[in-house]
Amino acid sequence: MAASFPSNPSWDHDVFLSFRGEDVRKTFLGHLYSALKKGGFSTYKDDNELERGSDIAPSLLEAIEHSRIAIVVFSENYADSRWCLDELVKILDCRDKLGQMVLPVFFHVDPSDVRNQRGIFGKAFACHQKVTMDKVERWKTALTNAANLAGFDLQSVNGYESRLIKKIIDDVWEKVHHTYPSDVDRLFGIDSPVKEIISLLRLDSTDVRFIGIYGMPGIGKTTVAKVIRNRISKDFDGNSLLRLEDVQLGSRHGELVKLQGQLLYDIVGVQDLHLRDVDDGIEKIRGRFKHKKVLIILDNVDHSDQLAALAKEKSWFGTGSRIIVTCRDEHLLNARGYEVDAKYEVPSLNFYYAEKLFSWHAFRESSPPADYAHSSDEFLTYAGGHPLALQVLGSFLSDKNLLEWTSALEKLKSIPPEDIFKRLQISFDSLDYHQKAIFLDIAFFFVGMDEDNTIQILDGCGFDPKINLRILIQKCLITIREKKLGMPDLLQEMARKIVREENHDEPGERSRLSLYKDVRKVLKHHKGTNRVIGLKGFFPETREKPFSTEALARMSNIRILHLRNADFVGSFEYFSKELRWLCWEIYPQVSIPSSLNLKKLVVLRLRNSKLKYIWDVSKVLKNLKVLDLSHSHDLIGTSDISGLLNIEKLIFKGCINLIEVHQSIGNLSKLIYLDLENCQNLGHLPTKICKLRFLENLNLYLCSKLEELPEDFGNMESLKELNIGCTAIKHLPMSIGHLKNLTNFFWDNERSLPGSPGTYDLSPLWSLTSVKELNLSFCKLSDSSFPRDLSGSKNLETLLLRGNAFQHLPIFLSNLPKLKKLDVSECDLSDTSGPLVVASPFLQKLNLSGNNFCSLPVDLTSLPLKTEVSLELCNKLKVIEFKSRTIWIRYLCDSLEKVTFKGGLSDRSLRPIVRRFCQVSPVLRCHHVKPLTGKQLAELEHLLGLKASLKKCSHIFTDFIFTWSKDRSIQGFSDYMEQIYNIFLPNETMPCGFNDEDNVASTIEVDVPRVSSGSFQGLAVCVICHIIDPDLSTLAITIEDEDFSRRYQTPLRWSFKDHKGGLMWVSCWRTPSLVNECKRFNIKVETDVTDGSDGSHFWIVKRIGFRLLSEEELDQATDIWRESTWCTRDVEPVPRGYPCELIRWENFTEGWGLRESIIPRRARLSTRPEK
Repeated sequence: MAASFPSNPSWDHDVFLSFRGEDVRKTFLGHLYSALKKGGFSTYKDDNELERGSDIAPSLLEAIEHSRIAIVVFSENYADSRWCLDELVKILDCRDKLGQMVLPVFFHVDPSDVRNQRGIFGKAFACHQKVTMDKVERWKTALTNAANLAGFDLQSVNGYESRLIKKIIDDVWEKVHHTYPSDVDRLFGIDSPVKEIISLLRLDSTDVRFIGIYGMPGIGKTTVAKVIRNRISKDFDGNSLLRLEDVQLGSRHGELVKLQGQLLYDIVGVQDLHLRDVDDGIEKIRGRFKHKKVLIILDNVDHSDQLAALAKEKSWFGTGSRIIVTCRDEHLLNARGYEVDAKYEVPSLNFYYAEKLFSWHAFRESSPPADYAHSSDEFLTYAGGHPLALQVLGSFLSDKNLLEWTSALEKLKSIPPEDIFKRLQISFDSLDYHQKAIFLDIAFFFVGMDEDNTIQILDGCGFDPKINLRILIQKCLITIREKKLGMPDLLQEMARKIVREENHDEPGERSRLSLYKDVRKVLKHHKGTNRVIGLKGFFPETREKPFSTEALARMSNIRILHLRNADFVGSFEYFSKELRWLCWEIYPQVSIPSSLNLKKLVVLRLRNSKLKYIWDVSKVLKNLKVLDLSHSHDLIGTSDISGLLNIEKLIFKGCINLIEVHQSIGNLSKLIYLDLENCQNLGHLPTKICKLRFLENLNLYLCSKLEELPEDFGNMESLKELNIGCTAIKHLPMSIGHLKNLTNFFWDNERSLPGSPGTYDLSPLWSLTSVKELNLSFCKLSDSSFPRDLSGSKNLETLLLRGNAFQHLPIFLSNLPKLKKLDVSECDLSDTSGPLVVASPFLQKLNLSGNNFCSLPVDLTSLPLKTEVSLELCNKLKVIEFKSRTIWIRYLCDSLEKVTFKGGLSDRSLRPIVRRFCQVSPVLRCHHVKPLTGKQLAELEHLLGLKASLKKCSHIFTDFIFTWSKDRSIQGFSDYMEQIYNIFLPNETMPCGFNDEDNVASTIEVDVPRVSSGSFQGLAVCVICHIIDPDLSTLAITIEDEDFSRRYQTPLRWSFKDHKGGLMWVSCWRTPSLVNECKRFNIKVETDVTDGSDGSHFWIVKRIGFRLLSEEELDQATDIWRESTWCTRDVEPVPRGYPCELIRWENFTEGWGLRESIIPRRARLSTRPEK
């Protein structure tokens, strides 16, 4: 029987860390956490220091449940903590019930002591005498079970913490990247199309390029586009991926304006641009983007007017911009007036990758078990290399035995090979009634909708949405990403086809309607029946004649109704009493008739309505949970709403004429969310709002006439997020200090009305201890606004002080140990403002832009690794001195005259600076920076990579690019992905110790010797070649195993523009799976040439050698590589062929034990050439 796995919960974190803080927080755990973050893993680490005996917070329990992997660090005092032991019990419970993976780490403790509660762990239980025996037994059982799991022991790596961390990271990488189907589909066969499309983009060109990607639905166009975006977006000033869903006839114009607004927001971060129409949107796009290097992906284009509205002409965009268009039909890429520079058709998967993708979803393995191999091949034939079909069929079969496979195969054989929908429908047919209903509802109405809102609606329909959504995810029929529901286009089409087949001729006899022509026909001619359970009608902005409500009379079972620009006349008693979700955008009437009686309604959205007041709803909407009247500009007030006993969310956002909210709001005991943003005429809050003890989120942003909060405001004890930005509030009630659960407080007044008087009193804020994010931008704060000691705000992670005038930098910044983001931009800081001292080791972003200092107020070396610093528009700043390679300067200013690099720079750390010196970004380049000297250039460690990335710079290194490197021996090295190291020498002699072959063209086969598993962890490759014409070729090494299931390639193709003659390239690879699991693999040297030939007359490979490396040899090679890196800084520029350079690089190969012992570093550096 095929393997069966538990359903995947919605993982919010890749890793949860369980540890004893006093043992490891500032040492091993800190290094492990940093390594996990560096590896791109979402990691939850609880930083609260609570006393032993406290109960675990609900948020921590939730974090455990939503973490894919739990790493438990057993240290000496772990069992002393009841908190840790309770945490461990919860983790083991999640392992059993949710399939969570658990990795125990034994840090200076014996695993057997943990397993048997002996030694230190035995003594710890003597301290838990007051705990009940049942609880103690649960703790002991958890310790025993955890210690029996495969894990990591510090002693197994001879106490080297760095090696232990590396092993943990490698294991987490394997587990994370083999857990989710949605992650795995990107690993099978996608590299080739991604590389081909990136080559078509010609990223080294400053031209604006339009690229088209086309192919059949479900073939992977969107996935390919997303991978490309992830790989290259960092090199652009802004990027956007716009998903162009099917736009209904009549509403296309409004949808285009919304898409234009989203595009502008993605690139420039400005909301509420109030675009009048498509032409206005085009003007703003052209005006905002013409000086920006942008990456824009228009996904799922189905009409040329979308291209015309969003990216019609190259002149709209700055130099170096790239526009990618994905569509089904190639003819759209040849539309009149729109021409792409290159097109790419995404192909079906070949058999090799198709088998891998199918097998993953069916067996969670890369190939099928032997007894399923034949059946798998037949399913692969019918899937035809279609990725979505492979995923859906594989997931459908994952819990079936071989007999059920045979039955499914017979059904599949009756379907014509070209009918992809029928092939997919086999999975749909296996669902139960509720699962089918939920799938179809999502396809028709809820794609792109918030997960929680959808669950509310489906729950009101009597379904079990949480369990059934998880099943649909497991079967690859839906996706949930960032809390939004999604579904592949092809499956949406399948859903429409399934519903259409209910009755081909009469749409009123179908269960769900969404096509404009079908909805219009049913409503206009009263063709609806009780078979209809959902209807979505989007009508033209120039309204037609109103429909009669009697058209709804026969559709008595409708539970989902979504209307836009629709108008009805007649009695509202004809609306279905079964409605759970009613969304009526641009509702045209001033009130809701009293005849409306919707006792089962869960969600009511009347956005952009003409309502003037809320009618008495206490008798007709008793089950309502969400009421959304946002942007109803004519709404004046609310009547008694105390009858909404189950209401959880009230949304009045953008109701600009709302004057008051009725006091009855205080009776809504279940209300958790209240949004009054941009209610510009709201002068006061009802005093009874303070009775809302379960309210968690209150948004008062842009309520410009609101002058105060009620005195008893602090009674809302559950409040977590409060926004009073751009209000007339100047003073806070003292009771606000009672909000012990408040984590996010926003008082940003950037958009306040001009001439807003007075200063802001912050004193009640300082008693809040739970706040993590505090925004006090443009609050007219001064030095006296803050206390000297803010130790009570020790949980603060984000502090935004933009736009305040400080004479001196706040002293309290040194007392915020958890600070991650600090913004003191536009604060009129000068050289007399004093030093900026930030003591937090977690600082990630520091914004100093728009200030008046001539020298930096902060020592860059005092900042944590990889802190991002912004210095835009610091127009008096003349000099920046880099002492660390790990600080990333995101924005520089035009006034800079000198940049020094005392600590050396790598290619990677220089790239974001260089981009702003280059012609591709003319707005941000620094005109006054002087060229670097030869001595400074000697400090640039990644010389070969830098040559390529700096060749288009107009104001830096202009005396170096084509001259300086000619006087040097060819050399370079890289540490990309920390897995591959490269060295280049002007030499044609193969080092001793390499197995090699003469005259091998460009490929050799390697037979791996049969030795004990784990003996080898990588290999070194040595290529001896002769460069004939370096301007026309580049080189890369590729390694593949014999069945092509593993493929490794150097991340860059190296170019040698200034070197002719012999070249030795030594490349060191850390590839444990390749050398331990494969019997044979191929090593190939590849080239790109510009004249279309195979390159054989531009370069010749003479010999290729290899050597398998142990862990010790790899570590030794890495150490010598790093040592050589630092040596480079101490060496002056020297004439070509200077022996000291060659000695140093030869010593690198000696580090693998190939020749005599390593020459000491001091000896190497003391060597000097004779004149």
